[in-house]
Amino acid sequence: MTTVARTTHNVTHYAYYGDLYGTAELLCGSGYLFREDGQRQATLVSYKDPELLLLGHVPTADAQMAADGDRLVRCSQTLCEVAA
Repeated sequence: MTTVARTTHNVTHYAYYGDLYGTAELLCGSGYLFREDGQRQATLVSYKDPELLLLGHVPTADAQMAADGDRLVRCSQTLCEVAA
């Protein structure tokens, strides 16, 4: 029998909530914890809230930033570019 170590990964996106910029962390499918950039306090936001705009997945966007200096993800030359 093989033992596999399980780790939990929080799904976090860069996001806007209204006019505020920060990150939104998914909570068990029930909503997002929105944390304004530079703040410790978070607000619970419904995933149906039209004010919440999810941008790029944080680890993917940060890896893109490390690779070529910006968080712009280029899917292909023929597809549009998606800002992260």
